[in-house]
Amino acid sequence: MKNYTTIFVRKELYKLNFSEKIKEIRKKQNLTQEQFAEKLFVSRNAIAKWESNRGYPDIQNLITISDVYEISLDELIKDDKKLKNKIILDSASKKWHILVILYLIAIIIYIGYFHFAHKILMIGFLVATLFMLGFELRIFIKEKIWKNRS
Repeated sequence: MKNYTTIFVRKELYKLNFSEKIKEIRKKQNLTQEQFAEKLFVSRNAIAKWESNRGYPDIQNLITISDVYEISLDELIKDDKKLKNKIILDSASKKWHILVILYLIAIIIYIGYFHFAHKILMIGFLVATLFMLGFELRIFIKEKIWKNRS
């Protein structure tokens, strides 16, 4: 593939947002949304969302677009504040989910220690912790599945 930065040189004055850039890249390649999606290993719906500004790809998909079309990540996200914020929030969100899950597992271990060492079972505390762990795992897993679909 050739370097497609020339696509953006002409329209740099217009400060294209991410959805316009994706659409421009696809059209310059004479690809349908389906063909474009196949090249990026995502669904056609994901491409439609990106092009209509109803959603953004995660960092993994941005890197794939950058690699496949030889466009720097800077060129892809530079002028789209919403996309930059999404990337930052995704990163922070993932870290917090993992930390909360680890914390809840530590509490369950603590409850288990008290039960076996001191013969004290904190059933209410255990139920509440298991409920929260299940809730956090559900959010974490749903987020993973959603990201894999888009």
